[in-house]
Amino acid sequence: MGQQPQYGNQQYNNQQYNNNQQYNNQQQQYGAPQYSSNQYQQQQAYPPQQAFNAPNQTNNGGAPKPYNAVPPANPPTIVSKPKFHDLWAAALFAVFMAGFIVFAVLGVPMTLDSLRTGSFNIKTSDAKNGTAGSSSSFSLGLSAGDIGGLVASSVGTGLGFSVIYFFLMLNFPGPLIKFSYFFNVVMLAALAAYMGYIRSWIACAIFAVFAVLMAISYWGIRDRIPFSKIVLETVCKIAGRLNGTLFVAFGGVIVSAGFSVVWLATVLGMAEWVSAKGLSSGVMYAILVILVFMNFWFNEVVRNTVHSAVCGTFATYFFMGMQQPNSDKISLPSNHTTAKSLGRALTTSFGSICFGSLLVSLIRTLKFIAQMAKNDSASDGNILCCVVAMCFECILACLADILDYFNKYAYTEIAIYGKSYCEGGKDAWNLFQYKGIDMIINDCLIGYVLGMGSFLSAILCAFAGFLFVFTKGGLGTLGNGVGVYVGVCLISAFIGMWLFLVLLEVVDSGTAATFVCLAEDPATIQRQQPRFFESIQQRFPEVSWGMQSIAY
Repeated sequence: MGQQPQYGNQQYNNQQYNNNQQYNNQQQQYGAPQYSSNQYQQQQAYPPQQAFNAPNQTNNGGAPKPYNAVPPANPPTIVSKPKFHDLWAAALFAVFMAGFIVFAVLGVPMTLDSLRTGSFNIKTSDAKNGTAGSSSSFSLGLSAGDIGGLVASSVGTGLGFSVIYFFLMLNFPGPLIKFSYFFNVVMLAALAAYMGYIRSWIACAIFAVFAVLMAISYWGIRDRIPFSKIVLETVCKIAGRLNGTLFVAFGGVIVSAGFSVVWLATVLGMAEWVSAKGLSSGVMYAILVILVFMNFWFNEVVRNTVHSAVCGTFATYFFMGMQQPNSDKISLPSNHTTAKSLGRALTTSFGSICFGSLLVSLIRTLKFIAQMAKNDSASDGNILCCVVAMCFECILACLADILDYFNKYAYTEIAIYGKSYCEGGKDAWNLFQYKGIDMIINDCLIGYVLGMGSFLSAILCAFAGFLFVFTKGGLGTLGNGVGVYVGVCLISAFIGMWLFLVLLEVVDSGTAATFVCLAEDPATIQRQQPRFFESIQQRFPEVSWGMQSIAY
């Protein structure tokens, strides 16, 4: 793998690049050009108004509005021979997964035995003195047909809706962005109205203020919608052509779902194992915290591996794809672009993926501990400890979300340029410093589209679960009470929302890769795909290209 260039091994002759000497007989990690001093001077000699062919626009005074000049290409350093980074994190991840296998070997057989009998017997312990307490048991009362039918109805509905929604994003990106924006305004207003109905006036005021501010802010960001529109449309087109990215995302769903099932069986089995051994509740708490951390870390690694694979694929398209003369067709150097990008994510970049995922998982585990402390304090009536734990939970939740958003662009840098996690994080920080507003607005507009799709998917899957129970006249021996319908709708909604978000991770990752490629090396995209670049300039001429000339 060390000799594999980041965008494949195919060599190119001189005719293919039409006298572009930068690409002749070169093998580079991601196909982004290496610039010598002479080549850099040639790029500087580009006449700004000849860099694109777009009609002049006018401002309010009638004077021509000039396009921003495309700066000389000065991208981040390209690693010619990819090497393994952050191996210690990959080794630590392997150690923890080996530990999870040990827990699974102990716990899963006990869970399977309980499923055969249809009941779980778990002894509770006195948390204060560590003595064994009473024994409690519960019966599932569900057959395999009930569980399978419920899951099939939810998964089938979620997959079908994801396909339809992807088609809408591909063909109607502009109206969908506007509709999803005001959909969020309406939802905030509806929440404010509901809070007013139940006389929770503080929450009502908060939601009402957010609804008003979001409605007003539309007038400030509406000029950015054309840029987000073409980005969303381009991402969906690339994902439709390089459909391997969709299979990678679906594979991530399967792996995460399979691990979650095994993890849940392990947790239930370890609870029975601790009860059978007569151990204190403190031991179970410790095991639970370790298992929760393992679950967070594994799912973060899977999600970020998918993200890196998709980002690498999109970067290949932008930096190595050549637009054919008098055509919109883009030729790529390899027919296995996604497979090679996934291979790099699972080898040379895997340690960096484990590193960043470890940081997020640690914070989320601490949040879980704070949540348990809050619940225990509330049950004991300790108001002070409950408030302190709640504050810590809120702070940790914010830190986890901020780091998760930062990691998205750090992994994009890693996927494109093959850097270590620290190097990718440094470049991501530079990106935030110089292009943060553009990036956040673009993410928000496209995020509203994905968020609305996730909500609608959850609603439709919940309705599918409701219909399944209603047509069967109940769910096993649990019957058809209100509680059963509520539980089924919640579980089905969670399945639909999670399935939609993971499947459309390719859209979010592709959006991040597109933005980074445009922000850090616009000249290469202009040279390789002039029509796409011209459309960007026409839709959003105010964009300030070339942050790389400042940050690097």
